[in-house]
Amino acid sequence: MIGFQVGAKATRDAFFLSMYPVQWLPAMMAVTAALALFLAYASTRVLSRLGPERVIPAAFAASGALLFVEWAVSFVAPGPASILLYIHYGCLGALLVSGFWQLVNERFDPRTAKRQLGRLAAAGTVGGLVGGLAASQVGRVLPLTAMIPMLAALHLTCAIAIGRIRLPADPAALAPASLSPDGTPGTPTPPPRPEVEVAMGAHAVAKNPYIRGLIGLVLLATVSEGLIDLVLKGRASLAMTGQGRLLEFFAYFYTATSLLTVLVQAAMSRWMLERLGPARAASALPAGVAIASAVAAAAPGLGTTIAARAAETVLSNSLFRAGYEVLFTPVPRREKRAIKSLADVGTSRMGDILAAGIAQAVLLFGMRHAGTALLGIAAVLSIFGFVIALSLHRGYVSTLARGLVSRAVQLDISDVQDSTTRSTVLQTLGPMALSQILRLQQPQRRPGSAEGGAPTAQEDLEAAAAELALIRDLHSRDPARVRRALEAGRLGDSIVPHVIPLLGWDEVASDALRALRHAGPHAIEPLVTALLDPEIEFTIRRRVPLVLATYVDRRAVDGLLGGLRDPRFEVRYRCGRGLAHLTEIGPDLTVPAEEAFAAVLREVQAGAGVWESRKVLDRMDDESWSPVMDELLRDRANRSLEHVFTLLALALPRQPLRIAFKGLHTPDPLLRGTALEYLESSLPPEIRKALWPYLEDSRPRRPGPARAPEKVLNDLLDSSASIVIRLEELRRAGDEKRE
Repeated sequence: MIGFQVGAKATRDAFFLSMYPVQWLPAMMAVTAALALFLAYASTRVLSRLGPERVIPAAFAASGALLFVEWAVSFVAPGPASILLYIHYGCLGALLVSGFWQLVNERFDPRTAKRQLGRLAAAGTVGGLVGGLAASQVGRVLPLTAMIPMLAALHLTCAIAIGRIRLPADPAALAPASLSPDGTPGTPTPPPRPEVEVAMGAHAVAKNPYIRGLIGLVLLATVSEGLIDLVLKGRASLAMTGQGRLLEFFAYFYTATSLLTVLVQAAMSRWMLERLGPARAASALPAGVAIASAVAAAAPGLGTTIAARAAETVLSNSLFRAGYEVLFTPVPRREKRAIKSLADVGTSRMGDILAAGIAQAVLLFGMRHAGTALLGIAAVLSIFGFVIALSLHRGYVSTLARGLVSRAVQLDISDVQDSTTRSTVLQTLGPMALSQILRLQQPQRRPGSAEGGAPTAQEDLEAAAAELALIRDLHSRDPARVRRALEAGRLGDSIVPHVIPLLGWDEVASDALRALRHAGPHAIEPLVTALLDPEIEFTIRRRVPLVLATYVDRRAVDGLLGGLRDPRFEVRYRCGRGLAHLTEIGPDLTVPAEEAFAAVLREVQAGAGVWESRKVLDRMDDESWSPVMDELLRDRANRSLEHVFTLLALALPRQPLRIAFKGLHTPDPLLRGTALEYLESSLPPEIRKALWPYLEDSRPRRPGPARAPEKVLNDLLDSSASIVIRLEELRRAGDEKRE
């Protein structure tokens, strides 16, 4: 895979520059970056739906097949073939490597991964050397296009090898015919909906200066890289003629920079992290690029440009990468999934587009020394990047400490390499670190603080001590202490994650429920995270919807919709009731009909045995939220059928559904038939076909002519009083029998 990366990069650059003038490169970069952005977004949706174990081998195989097509095109139209190869590498190269690492992350547990990563990195180094040397030798004795089938063979080999990797079985992903402990069908727990992830990521970026700084650093580094790369390719294409010489030059360049990267990483990365911390280690890239670009601009020539580009490549893939990955440690996992892809893929591609735009603008102005101007711009941008990188140190420390206290971030101290992170982890265990966090969280003046100014150090310490005592009370096993802590006042941002686990403790669950309902909108995101995390205790997850359904907020609706895919029935049951309640009290909150119907189909495809065995373990205060259940049906109605009708009420009128649900529970054939006729005329065909076996319909298989839906609805509404009377009679008869 890495051999392909090095060989393909050299082949791409040499092939394109031998076909077209260097002035075409900015436009080519912009087009490729735009296509890569689209493909990266599409790949996240496909990977989340099908999983990397299916998608990645197929993508490698498709890449190999496309390379053979491009090779065939090169015999009749070498120019278009060079464009296809340029786009191919730009869109699929890094994307396939990223997919491979995602597969590795899911295949190994963290401890095993630590032991194997060294071997994988060594194999990548060898692969890079082989790819670069192969390209250089082909450039000497064979046509440049002879590299394309070799590259295709490499990716086909990758497809076969990666296809042999098997992911461990997900305990939540049971076979449809098997049952989970509560008797529900074993359906996999899906990841949160992509639109929810994107919205959360964008929200975090918009409000968090630390994350904005990270993305700004990546953007400036990518623009500088693009400008230096354009200058190098332009000067190399002018200094060398012929495809063979260009291929040989780029092959040797990428091979040499790969070797230097390994040496710098082995010799300096750990030392820099340990001594200076991740932010200062990452600042080595913009600092080095600023110096190298300035030297290349002051002394124009191919040699100084090669040195500038080599410095950028080596620092980017060694010191910067090591520091940058650690800088993402404080970001909570749920936000990181959206933000990391935005920074790694989206921001990098936007940087390519900006670099191409700057270069195109310089060329349009017809500047005589365009290369020198681009190098000067890269130096200036790198200076700004250096300032941003240094400013991230304070943000990293405070964000990491806040995440450790709120449990949004969990670290094993034995896994920490750098002194900055280690000292932050250790200091956070004490009250002094907590006071520093509160000072960052609450810059506004508190009542009683010094006039017109920020809180004093003494006030911060007192607030820190009070909050730490509150957290200790919540973690005690004394119900009285826990209740006093929950009644102490409105829960703050850092307290909510400590209260959510109390929902699983029956003795204080109602108190925790009440406190979380009054916490405020800031509690929604940690509640949604707990609901959608299959590793969270089932008792907690089935009670979280009771809190979310009291917040009239779109985020609560999205979270409950995600909960409808949980493998445990009672979680889905509570989420359905919660959605019914929210859409009733919040007129602006709606559930798309297609999502409600899809949830119904998932429920009715469980099988009759599972359908009848479902039970509700808790009798909670959401009984009044059901749009179809009442006291007359409390002991008669099937929970599965009630849940299905609750979901149907998210998309269909509630009053007729409520009457039809009651009618299905009467022994009167006429009333029951009226309810069935209404359902037959109002349900979508696919829902009706799947649901009908559970309604025990005994009507003739060939009914008479269908009546108008309006007439059926009127008959159902007219029968409402009769249905209630019959249910009341059944209830009295049951009471007398029990007596």
